[in-house]
Amino acid sequence: MHKWLNQHIQAASVVLHRLRQQLLSTILIMTVIGVTLAIPSLIYVMLQNANALIIDVKKEAKMSVFLQQNASQTTIDAIKTKLGNQSDIEAFTFVSKDTALKQLIETTDNPELIASLEGNPLPHAFFIKPSSIDKSALKSLKSNLEQLEGVAEVVIDSGWVNRLNSLLNIGKKAVWIFGCLLGFALIAVISNTIRMQILTHKDEIEVSELFGATKSFIRRPFLYLGTLYGIGGGIVACILLWFVLYMFNQSVVKIALEYASDFTLQFHALPTYLYMIAISVLIGWLASYWAITLRSTSQ
Repeated sequence: MHKWLNQHIQAASVVLHRLRQQLLSTILIMTVIGVTLAIPSLIYVMLQNANALIIDVKKEAKMSVFLQQNASQTTIDAIKTKLGNQSDIEAFTFVSKDTALKQLIETTDNPELIASLEGNPLPHAFFIKPSSIDKSALKSLKSNLEQLEGVAEVVIDSGWVNRLNSLLNIGKKAVWIFGCLLGFALIAVISNTIRMQILTHKDEIEVSELFGATKSFIRRPFLYLGTLYGIGGGIVACILLWFVLYMFNQSVVKIALEYASDFTLQFHALPTYLYMIAISVLIGWLASYWAITLRSTSQ
C-alpha cells in the first residue's frame, strides 16, 4: 500500500513539475476547457431560471367562466353555490357585466365608442383559481364547469404558459446535446495535447520500458496530466459562470426594479460547481486515457 501510494505521489509530482515548466500552454488549455464548459452551463442556468418563472406564473393561473347573456340572478347564485362547494377550486371572484363594462371604459383609449353602444356586449364572468395546476386536473375541472347551467364558455388562461414550458423543455434537451458535442470536442483537443506530451517524452518512455516499467507506471503521469487539466478547466469554468451571472444580475436587477420585482438569476452554486468540476475531470481523464490507448495500439 505504501509503495502504491508513493508511486502515485511521484507521478503527481512529475506532472506538476512539467505543468510549471509549460505554464503558458497549461493556462491556455485550462482556459479553453473552462470557456467550453461555461457556455452550456450558463445557458442551462438561464433556462432553469426561466422555468422557475413559468412555475410562478402557473401558480397564478386562472380559469375564466363566461356566462350566457341571458343568465338570470338565480342562475348566477346557483353557480356561486356550486363553485363554493367544489374542493378543486381554491378561490373565485364574480365580475358582473356592468362592472366589466365600467372597467373597460376606464381602461380603453376610446371610451366614447364603448359608451355609444346600445347594449352591454360583455357577459357575467367568474374568475377561478384552481387548487391544482396539473394538466389533467385542469381539464377535468373545465369539463365540469362547462356542464353547469348558464355557462357559455370556460377558458384556461395558462395555455400559453404550457406552450412556453414545452419550448423550454426542448431548449434543455438542446443544451444537453450541445454540451455533449462540446464534450467530445474537448476530449479530442485534450487528447491531442497529451499525445504531443507523449511524443515529447518518447525517449524517456522507451528507456523506462527497457528497464521493465509496467504499462500502468507509464500511463499514470499522463492520466494525472489529463485529470489536472480537467480540475483546472473546471475551476476556470466555475469562475467564468459566477462572473457572467454576476454581470448579468447587475443589469437584471435594474430592469426588475422598473417592474417592482426582486428577480435575479439564481442557481444552486455548490452542486453546480461540483458537477462542472466532476464533468471536467471526467473529460480530462477520458481524453488522456484515449491518447494513451491510441499510442499503445499504434505501436
